[in-house]
Amino acid sequence: MQSTHEITHSAHKAPRILWLTEELYPPQIGGVELMVARLSAELARTGLDVRVITRQTQPPSAPEERIGSVSIRRLAPGGVLKGRGWRAAPPLLAFFARLSFALVRDARRYDVLIVSGMKTIPLVAVPLGRVLGKPSIVRVESTNELDEPGFGEQPGRRRGPLGRLANRFFERLQRAALIRADSVIALSGALEKRLLQKGVQASRICQIPNAIDLRSFSPATALEREALREQLSLPRGATLMIYVGRLSRAKGVDLLVRMWPRISARHPDLHLLIAGEGRDSHDDCEAEMREQLRSGLPGHERVRMLGPIDRVHLYLKASDLYILPSHFEGFSIAIIEALASGLPALLTPVGSVPELIRDGENGFIFAAQDGDALAAAVDVAVAARERWPEIGRRARATVETMDLAAVGEQYRSLLDALLERRSRAAQSMGRSDPKAVRH
Repeated sequence: MQSTHEITHSAHKAPRILWLTEELYPPQIGGVELMVARLSAELARTGLDVRVITRQTQPPSAPEERIGSVSIRRLAPGGVLKGRGWRAAPPLLAFFARLSFALVRDARRYDVLIVSGMKTIPLVAVPLGRVLGKPSIVRVESTNELDEPGFGEQPGRRRGPLGRLANRFFERLQRAALIRADSVIALSGALEKRLLQKGVQASRICQIPNAIDLRSFSPATALEREALREQLSLPRGATLMIYVGRLSRAKGVDLLVRMWPRISARHPDLHLLIAGEGRDSHDDCEAEMREQLRSGLPGHERVRMLGPIDRVHLYLKASDLYILPSHFEGFSIAIIEALASGLPALLTPVGSVPELIRDGENGFIFAAQDGDALAAAVDVAVAARERWPEIGRRARATVETMDLAAVGEQYRSLLDALLERRSRAAQSMGRSDPKAVRH
């Protein structure tokens, strides 16, 4: 455990950060992974010592490596545990044991713990951080983490008695970890409201959005768009609508493909680009979608499956519309990338969307898991074609405050405030306890 002198001293130097995430850090490229990578790199860019501990990928990545200025350590076991229900317990317990050992062994090498995700790691990191005298910050990634605690099952599979019992147990543990964390980051107002309902003190909640590089994701001129379409071998005279995200049922992309015959019949100049993959998603629907398209789905010739792409910003610049028919979200990175690119976005009212989008002004909102509503939203968006430039400008203005550097500065301020608070508490304890000063 840190002495009073060590705690006081840590508040007067740049904090050393240990970032923990069960989501598999790059090479995986989901939303959580990308945000941990971007924010840790941004904090390292400002001079902080940042290390990341995550779970191993499958197939295995390097157990230890350095990406830019950030040190990465991957702990076994590897692979996806989400969707396995209580069967995920044994490998998860093995991960907890290795993580606990690493936190204790390296305690002198970090000052603050940041945890991405509420499902599992805070159950170990928050109480152990308190024992070790390390402030802990928990990032809650979505309301789904709070609404469905514990082990998730695959879609369509019902939990048995053991699974229900385990989930109730995990719900209590998760609530205890939330309440005892030094700070909890809510990505949106909706998340902040849910945290308050869970009993987290308002003074411990800090609302910080996800971040975006506004220089990379920016609107294209008409000439730039045409040049990009030629460069990327995309239809030059068509209207392009793009989906970017995991190919999972929770994202609603399977519904989009099922509704495509009706949509394409109404809008013969509309082409659909689908960027992403289903691998590592417990509700992967990629194979099903590809089979539907191969079987001659009406309008299939105007659908292009791009697979995983590393130049998302170029495809967004080349497109006219963005669509994400998700069932639930936290604070979607894909959405703010589309808004920053000046695209009218068709979105469901989940996660941060109601706080970002004013229907018909800077985007379009339709009901989740409703094919008729999805098709009608496309009709409305296409009918508003003359207003797309105006809608795009408003969309861009919506995310102007979410630049990566600005959000990174909010994290720096939170870190400094936590360590300063810990320092004042230690000094107060020292004044009341002469032994603490001598120690």
